[in-house]
Amino acid sequence: GLGDVYKRQLVIQSGVTIGGGISITPVNEITYTAGLYKTTYAGYFSDVVSFFATATPATFGANPATSVQTTVIEEPATADGESFSVQWLGYFKPTTTETHTFFLNSDDASYMWIGATAVTGFTTGNPLINNGGGHPPQEVSGSIALTADQYYPVRIQFGEQGGGDLLEFNYSTPTIVKTTTVTGKVFYNSATNGH
Repeated sequence: GLGDVYKRQLVIQSGVTIGGGISITPVNEITYTAGLYKTTYAGYFSDVVSFFATATPATFGANPATSVQTTVIEEPATADGESFSVQWLGYFKPTTTETHTFFLNSDDASYMWIGATAVTGFTTGNPLINNGGGHPPQEVSGSIALTADQYYPVRIQFGEQGGGDLLEFNYSTPTIVKTTTVTGKVFYNSATNGH
């Protein structure tokens, strides 16, 4: 009936003020908070990207179970122990419209997804950067065209199997010299501690 048509129109009109003083606010509005949300876990993820979905956050070495990194995204080479894993979630907001090259230097495995696959459907077969497996410090990069002032979902996974531990995140563009500084470019959804 007409009531059903009217209800459907209200849904379609989400975010638009409708006559009669009714205002609809979209439910998917995000509060962007500075930094990527870092979660640490005991145990090595062994290149199994679903490990983080069921693992329990834990303090490990100098790493608190959860923290936020706002200036650099890193797992410092401070020998925090053996067999632990870290995941960073949030958004990258470029200041320029151009191709961005991202770099992960890690010991051991690391992966980075950006865009829709950073939220769902991420596998070892579709990251922007695949620096998987056990290895000494090794840098791998990936490039993608990004638009200024857009929030791109990001997921970075890292695991320390044995020996040294390290993760360094860098990026560059044709106009930005390679840098670790992400101040003002990384954010997370404080309602979900991620996306």
